[in-house]
Amino acid sequence: MAFLLHIYVISTICFCLICGTKDASQKHMEVVSGETVYLPCNVSTSEGDKVVLILWYRQDKGTPIYSVDIREGLRKSIKRWSDENVLGDRAYFIIDKEPGMLCIQNTKYSDSGTYRCRVDFVKSQTRNSKVILTIVEPPQKVVLWDDSGNELSTVVGPCSEGDIISLKCAVFGGKPIPEITWLRDDIKLISPIKHGDQYIESELTLGPLGRSDLKSRISCRASNHPRATPVVTVVQIDMNFPPLDIRLLGAYQPLSAGRRYDLLCQSAGSRPPAVITWWLDGIRMEKTTETTSSDGNQTTSTLSISFNKNDAGKLLTCKAYNHATSSEPLEDGWKLEIHYAPQAYVQLGTSLDPNAIREGSDVYFDCLVEAEPPVYRIEWRHNELLLPRNISQGVIISNHSLVLQGVSRTTAGNFSCVGFNSEGEGSSPPFPLNILYAPTCTSNQSIIYGAAKQEDVKIKCTVDANPYEVEFTWTFNNSAESIDVATNHISQIGTTSIVTYTPVTELDYGTLLCSATNKIGRQRIPCVFHIIAAGRPDHVHNCTLSNISMTSLTVTCSDGFDGGLSQLFVMELVDAHLKIQHIFKFLTFCTQ
Repeated sequence: MAFLLHIYVISTICFCLICGTKDASQKHMEVVSGETVYLPCNVSTSEGDKVVLILWYRQDKGTPIYSVDIREGLRKSIKRWSDENVLGDRAYFIIDKEPGMLCIQNTKYSDSGTYRCRVDFVKSQTRNSKVILTIVEPPQKVVLWDDSGNELSTVVGPCSEGDIISLKCAVFGGKPIPEITWLRDDIKLISPIKHGDQYIESELTLGPLGRSDLKSRISCRASNHPRATPVVTVVQIDMNFPPLDIRLLGAYQPLSAGRRYDLLCQSAGSRPPAVITWWLDGIRMEKTTETTSSDGNQTTSTLSISFNKNDAGKLLTCKAYNHATSSEPLEDGWKLEIHYAPQAYVQLGTSLDPNAIREGSDVYFDCLVEAEPPVYRIEWRHNELLLPRNISQGVIISNHSLVLQGVSRTTAGNFSCVGFNSEGEGSSPPFPLNILYAPTCTSNQSIIYGAAKQEDVKIKCTVDANPYEVEFTWTFNNSAESIDVATNHISQIGTTSIVTYTPVTELDYGTLLCSATNKIGRQRIPCVFHIIAAGRPDHVHNCTLSNISMTSLTVTCSDGFDGGLSQLFVMELVDAHLKIQHIFKFLTFCTQ
């Protein structure tokens, strides 16, 4: 059958090409989605003629969307076909009326378009008629939001007196685009409309609100066709009343650390009575008392508190609010000014490395002081002793800064600064200044050693260095040569090196040079030790007597050259009357 119909259609088309086609008439129709529409199609015939094929096209489709195939003489054999992807079983063509009608049930917005009905006859030329169908899709829903993004259904608020509220009305669906109408009670309000991807939106601003706005009805109405039922959402304004004022009583004067104060905060005009809270830098203060006047109009809160120096600069506030309102609380407060003794800190110059300061460098410090009231004097101290301003010695003090020019190892130690204000004085923690320097010889060591041939002598070389990690080298010099001492004769304890030296010949007497090196550098002037042949010590001289009594006396002498060895001193005491001789030996000697 499909094959035969195809041949018939082709032949009909060919016939119509020969016979010609009547111009299509055009009609406009508009319905609301969901309704049933009847699209007219002229199927009238002249005497002796018959309709054989009815085809319906839609402008956006290249092929028929509905067809009626009428075989000659058999009404009961009419074949109706509908495109499942377009009209499906929602369409039915009524051929028994004039004009014929394509009935489309449960219309959808996608059914909108230009429809063309083509009628083929046995004798007459093909007839076309057009219907422009517009489907109106009413809005689906209207949603109201407040300015916090909360969806509203019946009530907006509760609001506070003086509030300015914004309501957003979003209309979903609807083609053509619906109109949005705002009503306040029965009064129409004007508000602009914004078009979004999925909905249209209008925002209405009301306020500042007063008592007269209580229970007002705000409605948002959406409509896009006179026959389409408008979609409306209505909310009612609910209101409460916040406090009218708040006052933190008392003068805004500086407070002394450690003193207790009773501070008062009052609020009036709230219904129900206001709740008052105290806050110190965002932290709520719990220990308060609260009283309410007999008429409930005024609330007074008392805070008993003492402050310390750490509270300086903090914000003390009292806040009044009504639990029944959503408005921001009223608040009053001031930034605390607390008087306290200075707190000082020593800071090394930012370009300086505290672990890499060498002799000869310039060092500068800053004294950072926190104090209220501000300090009127700054003092600098070195190892707890006042550091005077002495430019000639490289000490420059300017405001809160200290400059030390060309520091030496004696500059090392603890530096601190002291600030003074009306509350007292405050000293900084000590800042240890470490000065690095290359090794140098210590002065309290023997430089002459006497030794006999084949006799071992231990020579100690002690240096002063920072850092203490040093390496030693020993060199022997005489009139003939200079020789490095073998390391197997050298031992080291910290900054002291000990060499065991044994003269064998006359040429082994001379000078030993000791040099040390640390990460700062090599010792510039070596320690010098003279190795001489041991000899007899010189006599003591310049002996004097003192502190003479019946039982004791003090003898003081100056020693002579020790001959290169440790000396033993002997004193003889002779009783002139009894001819008794006493001998005393001393390993140590007190030099005059």
